[in-house]
Amino acid sequence: MIDCHFHVWTQDVSTPERRAERAEQFRQEADVLGIDRTCLIGELGESVEECREHNRDVAAFTDEHPDLFYGWARAHPGWGDDAVEEFRRAVEEDGLVGFKHHFIGTEVNITDPEFEPIAEAAVDMDVPIIAHVMQNEEPYPTERPSEARSEDVVELASRYPDLKLISAHISAGGNWEHRIRNIADHDNVYLDLSGSNCEVGQIELAAETLGVDRLLFGTDTWLSVCAGKLDGADLPAEDKAQIAYNFEHLLHDGVENRLEPDERESRIEDARKRFEALAEPREEHIVDANAYVGQWPFYPFDSSAEQLVETMDHKGVDQAIVSSLGSVFYRNPQHGNRELLEDVAGYEDRLIPFATIDPTFPGWEDDLRRCVEDLDMQGVRLLPAYHDYEIDAPEAKELLRACADLDVPAMLVPALEDQRGRHPRVFLRHFDGMGQANHWRDSDGKIDDVIDLLLAVPETDVVVAGAWSSGGRIIRETTTVDRQDVWLNNTVRTGKTLLVVDDLFCYWTQTQGRQIVDEIGVDHLVMGPQLPFKTFESTYNYTKHLPVSEDEKDRVRSENVLELLES
Repeated sequence: MIDCHFHVWTQDVSTPERRAERAEQFRQEADVLGIDRTCLIGELGESVEECREHNRDVAAFTDEHPDLFYGWARAHPGWGDDAVEEFRRAVEEDGLVGFKHHFIGTEVNITDPEFEPIAEAAVDMDVPIIAHVMQNEEPYPTERPSEARSEDVVELASRYPDLKLISAHISAGGNWEHRIRNIADHDNVYLDLSGSNCEVGQIELAAETLGVDRLLFGTDTWLSVCAGKLDGADLPAEDKAQIAYNFEHLLHDGVENRLEPDERESRIEDARKRFEALAEPREEHIVDANAYVGQWPFYPFDSSAEQLVETMDHKGVDQAIVSSLGSVFYRNPQHGNRELLEDVAGYEDRLIPFATIDPTFPGWEDDLRRCVEDLDMQGVRLLPAYHDYEIDAPEAKELLRACADLDVPAMLVPALEDQRGRHPRVFLRHFDGMGQANHWRDSDGKIDDVIDLLLAVPETDVVVAGAWSSGGRIIRETTTVDRQDVWLNNTVRTGKTLLVVDDLFCYWTQTQGRQIVDEIGVDHLVMGPQLPFKTFESTYNYTKHLPVSEDEKDRVRSENVLELLES
C-alpha cells in the first residue's frame, strides 16, 4: 500500500541519524500493516527561507530512504510569486510529488485568489495538489472560514479542470456522505481515504459513487486505523489492491524512486493475495464489549440482531455485549431494554444484553432490578451525554452502587459517533464545540469526573470507554497506591476497572502500544470495536499488533471481559 498522506511531525530532522529514527519508527509499524511507502508532509515555516529548508528536509528523507518515502512540497500562497517559485523548485529540483495545502498557518482557502497561482503552477507541471478538506459540524464552519469544504473543492476543480486535486481525509470527521456525493461529477478530484473516523460504509460508498480509480489510500498518520479501513472494506480484493497503489499513477517523471510499471503491478498482485488472506476466518476468541442493536437515526447500519451476528460471523467475532440503540434516544430507556430482549432471542449464545439505564428518569431503580433479576441482563450501560447528566452526578453514583448490590458491571460510554459529523440539530452534553470528540476530554475536566465517579463507588466493576489519552491516569489514580510524596494516597478500587483499548489514543502500536501495556496493563484492557458502527479491522489492529504475547492478547480479546461477567 502507498500512503499518500503522512506528517513528518519530528522535532529534530537536522541530521541523517535523526531522520533515520523516524524512518525506522515508520518501518516497524508499516511492515506489520502491509504499507510499503508514505508521502511525507513537512512543516510550513514563517518565511520562504524556512519553508525551503523544511522542503529540503522532506527531500532528504526521500533521498536517504527511497524505499519508504515520497514527499509533498509546502509554501504559503500568500507569499505570491515567492510561493510559486519555491513550489516549482521543490518539485523540479527536490523531486517532491506536488503541493500540500493546509489552512492552519496560511488562513487561505483553496478558492481564494491567492491560491490561483499555485493551482496554475500545478497544472503547468502536471503534479497534484492535496488539500486539507473537512465537512464538519464541530467546530462550527463559521469559526474556520479558510478551512476547505467539499464545496470549495468543487469550485477549484471546476475552475481548473486539468488540475489533479486530492480531497484529503474523507473520514477525519464530518459528513463523509455529503463529501462523496458532492465531488462525484468532477473526474479530476481524487479522494484520500485517511482519517481517524472508521465508521462503516465510507469506502464502499466512495467506490460505488466515484469508482475505485479515484480513491487513494492514505492515513493522515493514523496507520493502524486506516490500514484496517481498507483491509475491512466490503470490496473485492482486486479493487482494494488497486486503491492501495492508485497514488503511483499521480507521480510525475521527476520522482526518481517511483515504482516501475512491472514492479507496481507485482505489488498490486501481492496486495490482492494479502487482502484475500485477511478474509480467512480468525481462530482467536473475540468479544466486542461495546456493540449495539436497533435503529440508529442518522445512518442505516446493519444493526438488527440478525444482521449484527452476520457481521460478527464475517469478521470473526464470537460474542458481543449489546445494548439497545432505541434506549439511547427514547425518553424512557426501558422501552429499548424490552426491545433488546426481543431482538436477541435466539442469539443468547452470541449476544450478551446490557441494560441502558438513565439514573435521572423516575423509577430507574425498578427498571434496573427488573432488567437484571427478571430479564437476565448481565450489566448496565450509562450514556450521560445522551441522557443529559454529569458523569459524576449523584444519580450516576447511586446507579453504580445499585449495580454493585446486584453484582453486575457497569460501562461508561461517552459518545457513539465523532461529533464533527453529528446531525446539525443534535447537541450532546459535554461535547458542544469540542471538534474531534467521541471520548472523554481531560482538558475539559471530564476525566476528573470519571475518576471521581470510580472512586466514589469503588466496589463496582466498571468498563470505561473513550479514555483516549488518559487511560494510564485513570488506572494509576483509581487502582494503585500513590507513594510519591509525604501524602499517602491509598484509596483504590476493589471492583475491577477495565478500559476499552480501541478508544485509547494510539498512532503507533509498536511504541505507544508498549506504553499502553506498561501504564495500563493487559489485565485492564478489553476490546470494544463498537459493531455495527465501525469497521472492525480498524480497531482490531490495536490488539492484533500490541507488542505482547498471543496469550496476553487473548486477555484483551475476550478473557478479561468474560471473567468480568463471570465474577
